[in-house]
Amino acid sequence: MAELTQENIILANKIATRIKQLREEKTGPVQMDFVRKYNVEKQIISRWESHIKINTKTGAKSGRGITIYSVEEFCKIIGIKLVDFFDDDLFQ
Repeated sequence: MAELTQENIILANKIATRIKQLREEKTGPVQMDFVRKYNVEKQIISRWESHIKINTKTGAKSGRGITIYSVEEFCKIIGIKLVDFFDDDLFQ
């Protein structure tokens, strides 16, 4: 698998931020409220909202980002289209 570029990491982190924004709009700041309402595993939501981090000393990356398939799954769960997910100032 190819190494993530800085641009890839920035995009992945924007996607994680957008998922958190939309989740909070739907059910508020507590992840468990979303888990209960939409019957999804908390671990999945946590993973989708996790940012890729870079160790400033070693350059090592932690986290893996989210696939477009998972973004689409999230969109289906909350009842929006994929295009609506990305139609946000965050991605401009």
